[in-house]
Amino acid sequence: MPDNAEYDRIEKAKELVLSAQAASVAGQSAQLVESWRRSGSALGRPENVADVPRVSEEVLDAHLLDLFRDPLTRFAEGVSGTGLAVLLADSRGRILHRWCGDRAASAHLDRIGTVRGAVLAEDAVGTNGVGTVAASGREVQIQGVEHFADIYRNAICTGAPVRHPMTGNLLAVVTLSCDVTPRADLLRPLLSTVTQQLEQHVLEMQEPAARRAFNTFLEITRARPEPVVAFGPAGLLIQNPQAGRLAGEDLRQLHRLCADGIGTGKYSVELSTGLAHVHVTAVDSGNRVAVVQEPQAGRLLTGSARSSGGVLRQLVGRAPEWLDARRAVERYRSSGEPLIIAGEPGAGKLSLALGHPSEPDAPVRREVVDAAQRHVVGGRQWLQDLAARLENGRDLVVRGVQTLEPRILDGMRTVLRDSPHRRSVLVTLTTEAREDADAFGLKYDVPVVWVPPLRDRVSDLPALWKHFAPFPAVTPDGEALGLLGAYQWPGNVKELRTVVGQVADAGKSGTVVPGDLPAAVRNAPSLTMIERVELEAIRKALRETEGNRAKAAQILGLSRATVYRKMKAYRLIS
Repeated sequence: MPDNAEYDRIEKAKELVLSAQAASVAGQSAQLVESWRRSGSALGRPENVADVPRVSEEVLDAHLLDLFRDPLTRFAEGVSGTGLAVLLADSRGRILHRWCGDRAASAHLDRIGTVRGAVLAEDAVGTNGVGTVAASGREVQIQGVEHFADIYRNAICTGAPVRHPMTGNLLAVVTLSCDVTPRADLLRPLLSTVTQQLEQHVLEMQEPAARRAFNTFLEITRARPEPVVAFGPAGLLIQNPQAGRLAGEDLRQLHRLCADGIGTGKYSVELSTGLAHVHVTAVDSGNRVAVVQEPQAGRLLTGSARSSGGVLRQLVGRAPEWLDARRAVERYRSSGEPLIIAGEPGAGKLSLALGHPSEPDAPVRREVVDAAQRHVVGGRQWLQDLAARLENGRDLVVRGVQTLEPRILDGMRTVLRDSPHRRSVLVTLTTEAREDADAFGLKYDVPVVWVPPLRDRVSDLPALWKHFAPFPAVTPDGEALGLLGAYQWPGNVKELRTVVGQVADAGKSGTVVPGDLPAAVRNAPSLTMIERVELEAIRKALRETEGNRAKAAQILGLSRATVYRKMKAYRLIS
């Protein structure tokens, strides 16, 4: 990394070139000097570059992005957490997409105006790792003050061209951008490997069969807003941005469907979001393009990124108990019959009822009635509001019915039974005992689906952590994940969200180690299966006796002292 004296020397050299006092400068490459000269001719002085121009997304080359999205996404995942950002630009220096693996990389790009649609051509912002590659057709690395504009003086941009392997024409520019770093010497060979792979990818796409698959894929994606996936020869996989939200198992299911030699038509496939309709187009032998249409449970939801722009995210989790609950809810969702979704606090009942994660900024497709409002507006008014909402045509979720008195519950049952409007009505019930939930359902003659607590679906912890993490690079290592799995999670998924938020708010980036976790998680005892059963039995006895330890001891067949000691051991009391 250049020191201050080197920075001063570069600044003086640049000034000599821009003031036309020197045709070449010792110690500076001819490529850099030529770029400074072109930039000065187009823009005058560096201080004239106040901001970065942008173009609308409509003029960007979506086909080029579709061609390179998958390989660059895989590469970006490999450098996630290093502070590097990956940029793809067209031959005119316009940014088509950026991949940011962590908060530092994203903040760095935002500061310098490097966003989708930004124009980084030399005649727009001067010497930089995108525009200079587009202008010269050669690989460059521009460090700090070597940039023409002052807004880039704290950045390193390493860019390389991607050429058509047959014609030699410049197709795109790939750039690695980061804050000034002492290890910039590693970036050029890394980028060279990436561009070689992209050019090989282009060559493979020139094969007749692959080109036919790609052309059909483009035609369908122009006409369809749903996830579209193309399966071609030699393992070729192309997918549009919507398909990027499909789970890995979903892609494998689609591949199995398309690999069976089926013809063009509509098929039903069980995906992680429910039973989906998939329209398959048979291009030719070995080539299939699949459009994933709306599942029976509603539109296919998004995956691991946070909800934005009115898009709904996908429910997370593949644990068998969780999937069983999801399938049961989806079966009732279209029946018009009420269903109770029961579970412990924070287990995900409302998310399951909504069909997507319950988040503050997420759009809601279903009418949500909070039972706690009854204590604000009164029972009569609450029931009248409930009846009115049944008429608006939207599915209904009644949240937290454990707060309602028996007479209001009876009134709610009457309103639902007598309504002429057949809507999906899902009711959430918070209780720590599955037996209590079943008894509640029997009393009101409504079926019950039990939502498993997080301690019973610890296999979903990595996916849930990724779902809640604001930056993909904030990931627990193996030891930290072991502690998370051993913790009992009394607050369930909601508590996990809080833990992830605390780690992120503490400024943690990269790998999360045990010391980064809250003390309650770090110091939690690791329980055997027998100990977990014992703990649950004590909890149940205490619930049944409303916390009376003597009566709980009688139920358990233990002495009061033993129950007290075990409660201390399991941290049920301090």
